[in-house]
Amino acid sequence: NRYILKQRKNKSSTMEASSGRPTGAPSTTTTAASSGSGSAIQVVVRLRPMNENEKKHGTLPVVTAKTKERTVTIVKGKGRKQLKTSYTFDDVFTAFSTQEEVFEATVKPVIVDVMRGFEATVFAYGQTGTGKTHTMEGSLASPDLHGVIPRSARAIFEHLKKPKYRDQVVTCSYLEIYNEELRDLLVDSPHGSGSVSHGGSA
Repeated sequence: NRYILKQRKNKSSTMEASSGRPTGAPSTTTTAASSGSGSAIQVVVRLRPMNENEKKHGTLPVVTAKTKERTVTIVKGKGRKQLKTSYTFDDVFTAFSTQEEVFEATVKPVIVDVMRGFEATVFAYGQTGTGKTHTMEGSLASPDLHGVIPRSARAIFEHLKKPKYRDQVVTCSYLEIYNEELRDLLVDSPHGSGSVSHGGSA
């Protein structure tokens, strides 16, 4: 599962975009953009399908989702002691939702705001194996499997083809924070894993 968070902020003259696999537990994604005054944060949950190892061992799903009701239900215990707790979110995607459906409903509207001059942020949050990388990056082997990042990049350049955009400058950074280490994934290093910054600011 994963949550997608959308936040709308005040208008700015600068533009930045920042970003983050499928299972049966929750993960989170955050987006921020603005199409008006004030701020509005949206949280979206996406459930991943059972993986092959879980199917092999007969693992039962402990989380279910209903897209129309926008609810996620967590099941604890068995039999008479079973307890179900439901939570409502701004949007909910099941294990059958496609990459395109997730992008169209959550991030594409934010891209429109970005092109109007609003700041935006999109991030995925969750445990290891909950689907963050699948949602954010996906697979470049097939357009249908493209995640939020490649789809957003394509959408931005499609917008820039319009006549009203006479001059454009697009910059990109690709950073990873893991075990309190910051890596620039676009910079070559002797070890082939990008430059590393320990603590402090970057």
